[in-house]
Amino acid sequence: MTQLLAERLRPSSVHPQRLVGPAARIWNRELKMWREGKRFHIIFWGPPGSGKTTLANMLGEASGLIQTSLSAVRDGVKEIRAAVNNNPGQMIFIDEIHRLSKSQQDVLLPVLENAEAWIVGATTESPRVTLNPAILSRLRTIYVAPPSEEDVLQALNSGLEELNSSNEEDANAEKMQRLKILIESKLARLSGGDVRFALNILESVFYAANAQEEHDILLDTSKAFTSKEHYDLVSAMIKSMRGSDPDAALYYAIAALDSGEDGLFLMRRCVIFASEDVGNADPTALAVAVNAYKAIECVGMPEGRIPLAQAVTYLASTVKSNRAYKAISTVREWRQTVETEKGLRAALEPPASLTIKGKGDYQYPHDFADAYVPFEYLPESVARLKNQHGPAYKPTDFGAEARIRARLLELWKKKTGKN
Repeated sequence: MTQLLAERLRPSSVHPQRLVGPAARIWNRELKMWREGKRFHIIFWGPPGSGKTTLANMLGEASGLIQTSLSAVRDGVKEIRAAVNNNPGQMIFIDEIHRLSKSQQDVLLPVLENAEAWIVGATTESPRVTLNPAILSRLRTIYVAPPSEEDVLQALNSGLEELNSSNEEDANAEKMQRLKILIESKLARLSGGDVRFALNILESVFYAANAQEEHDILLDTSKAFTSKEHYDLVSAMIKSMRGSDPDAALYYAIAALDSGEDGLFLMRRCVIFASEDVGNADPTALAVAVNAYKAIECVGMPEGRIPLAQAVTYLASTVKSNRAYKAISTVREWRQTVETEKGLRAALEPPASLTIKGKGDYQYPHDFADAYVPFEYLPESVARLKNQHGPAYKPTDFGAEARIRARLLELWKKKTGKN
């Protein structure tokens, strides 16, 4: 069966010249030492389609090492340990490595420290946010930027040459001219740095039966690209709000609306943002977002753009805290750790006085000064983890969260007897 064009042009250690853009420069410079035997652990990070997995596969090919490919979406501690034990000294590629929880990441420490295997990971998230400092200090992070329009243009021209030379009958001059114009006017510009997607569309158009079929394929492709751009605009809106830039956030929100995006979809993203990124630093933010959502339901568009603008600019301008959101993963890690070490009962069984049967021993906080009783509410094994590593929820010292922090610190002193 004939391979698809994108597969035929896939870069490899035998054909590194097929790499384009930043990935090519990384292969030729940053990875030169690795290919010469001076190896180190690596995390490739960057947007989808930038070449992270391709670079990892090329390293495996060039090194001659046994390579095991894992995905943190489906593989965890058990699979990583098995891979290391089965072939010590091999290269282990872990895709989506940011999906390993902080406790799961600990399995990598001895591997990294003692070079039991060479770890090469790929992630779309910043390693400084998603990986433990102890992990980061033992590997090198390499950012893989997406190919530019010129880079994609280069790949598409190579693809057109490959299609024409491998076809039993050369395409006529008129068709080749149409395809060259298409590459320069649309595909390279609209690909969003995704070479594979652009090559797939080029191949479909090349084998179209006639000009009308070519047009239909391009029309469908334009719709797909437009849909992708809508999500890019929403992503830019969220990141601008997180960066406290109300002008940029509103710019992308209105651009998305004008492109046909549903205002309620934008507001659902704002509701999530209000809790995830603003949180308890400004509890009013959630009310603003929810009320704006209801207002758009009530008045519809185009008037709905007004409450949307109010919500977007408020969320962008106010103080931010993701501490409540981050606490979710911490408490989950506590539970998973205790479940693994001591079983499900130890992780989920609360103190007796908190249960229905033990209600007679329960101390009602409102009967005490400051409506507070110094009592450990967590299961015993989980409480030990908290005492060892600190609380899951760690309020900031600004916005409304500063008041929450001051109160909790005062209560913790009464509970632990420590300043």
